[in-house]
Amino acid sequence: MPAISFLQFLGYLGLLPFVLLTLLTFFPIWPELDALTMFQRYSAIILGFMAGVLWPVWAQQASVRPLAVFAVSLPVLSFLAGLLPASYTLAIELLLFIVLRLGERWFALDEQYHPSYLQLRRRLTWVVVACHLLMWWRLQL
Repeated sequence: MPAISFLQFLGYLGLLPFVLLTLLTFFPIWPELDALTMFQRYSAIILGFMAGVLWPVWAQQASVRPLAVFAVSLPVLSFLAGLLPASYTLAIELLLFIVLRLGERWFALDEQYHPSYLQLRRRLTWVVVACHLLMWWRLQL
């Protein structure tokens, strides 16, 4: 399996908890599972992971400080959002995933990514954002 195909496989595999937990919120076939809490935890973990993935990329930049502050602040903000009511946490995490993606563009990290990886990142981000929107909407019902 070529490296990019393997990365794509892992990327889509990482989406499964987002999609499954979203579905379990709408169709609670496993009532003992707190799908909302698990979703928020997984979201915070993945946001931290994605911000951490930026470290080797930004370490190659001439001006490291702004990107370092950006990458470190995302998981911290996600953690702090977890102290708020669930609907606010979901909205903030949704925004943080969008900010992460926009930050990659702003700091020109997209230029360092393989085109297939960049396309994968876009797809994964949109699915994650859609899952967050659905979860937030579910809380509003």
